[in-house]
Amino acid sequence: MTPRILIVDSEPSFRLLAGAALRAEGFEVREAPFGPEALQQFKQASPDVVLLEHRAQSAEGLELLARFQREVPASETAPEVIMAAGSAEVGGAVEALRAGASDYLAKALGPEVLLLSVQRALEARRLRRTVTALCGQLDARVDQGIRSATSEAMCRVVELVERVAASPATAVLIEGESGSGKASLSRLLHHRTPGRSMRACARLCCAHLSEELIDRELSGFVRGAFTGAERDQPGLLEAADGGTLVLEGIAELAPGAQGRLLQVLESGAFRRLGSPVQRRVDVRVVATTHRNLAEEVQAGRFRLDLFHRLDVFRIQVPPLRARREDILPLTKHFARKLCARLGRPALAFSPEAQATLLAYPFPGNVRELRNATERAVLLERSERITPEALQLGAGPAGRPGSGWAAEIVARAQLSSGRPPSLEELERDYLLRMLEYAGGNRSEVARLMEVSYPTVAKWIADFGIDLSRWRRT
Repeated sequence: MTPRILIVDSEPSFRLLAGAALRAEGFEVREAPFGPEALQQFKQASPDVVLLEHRAQSAEGLELLARFQREVPASETAPEVIMAAGSAEVGGAVEALRAGASDYLAKALGPEVLLLSVQRALEARRLRRTVTALCGQLDARVDQGIRSATSEAMCRVVELVERVAASPATAVLIEGESGSGKASLSRLLHHRTPGRSMRACARLCCAHLSEELIDRELSGFVRGAFTGAERDQPGLLEAADGGTLVLEGIAELAPGAQGRLLQVLESGAFRRLGSPVQRRVDVRVVATTHRNLAEEVQAGRFRLDLFHRLDVFRIQVPPLRARREDILPLTKHFARKLCARLGRPALAFSPEAQATLLAYPFPGNVRELRNATERAVLLERSERITPEALQLGAGPAGRPGSGWAAEIVARAQLSSGRPPSLEELERDYLLRMLEYAGGNRSEVARLMEVSYPTVAKWIADFGIDLSRWRRT
């Protein structure tokens, strides 16, 4: 499309000369003096660039600029505004740029400068529209998997994420079992936050990192700060300035690093290792953990003041077994995604496969579901995925294998004519895991990718007697 330019100026001679120069370059040009006609032309033309007069003794130009900005719908890209004055004054330029103008020039500089400014403005608008479109596509990709989950529990979680994204909160805590979707929600929170979504989203896994290494990763360092520091290196705090820093496994953060993180959250200030210079950042910290952080505080493993600072907004992600209505939609989403990547037709799931999926407790949550689905798509050679291809619960010899879920479903239907309840499935699976691990609760927790207290609670809730196994 031919770029559209609107010239708003009180001097007819300038409108005539500027319009002629722009038309000679092939632009579609409209002209208007100050007043109602300028706003009418703006609405009718939907210009790409506005050349707007700025007068030192009048606020009319800046007021019209603000009015133009309000008239643009949120779904559209605003035009670039170039303000032109009788003479280029520093004060006027600063005032115009602060109000949202993309450039400021003197009318006396001639048509060559005007054309260069318009071309720069058109390129800036093109880039802004491209970035907006790409961000929209990225948002859609980030949303797609989460939006596949339609349970009431996950709808509440997504609604809370949207509310937090629209807030100025600089600290968010996301709790949930391993594989429940904490990483996906942190990405959604970043991409849904105006302003921050255009900046970086940096990530650091806190588990198994020494305090020294965490400090290097977060704060960066200067040359000579330690042996091997041959050059200055910015950290993740600087990389995420204006954006989001996701700290995965925050419960594993070293004690000293907890104090320094609290200082950053409170003041926005930090120092690189080996540097006396204090730096400031504007970063939102999203902390994720599969542990109960309040219990970690009570056990003395996590700072109470840092917990309170992170706990301003807490998002609790329910496990997949607590939202079983999400299992089939998520499975179909993962299958469609992989089939499209492989260039093969979408695969359906047999009724037996769907029953097996709904019966399985998914101790590994959404991660286990995704892995099982991708494995089934790769293994299945027919047009329908079968329970055998899913291989749910597959593991080392002696551990509940691929036939476990189908076996318990068939056994329950033969004995009672109904599918097993969720409680029956979970108790059966836990018994099998205990049998495999010889009653070792720590090993069961590792295999099921949950915490030791969670396993102990399940054993107590189900009334399982451990006396037949060697206690550990």
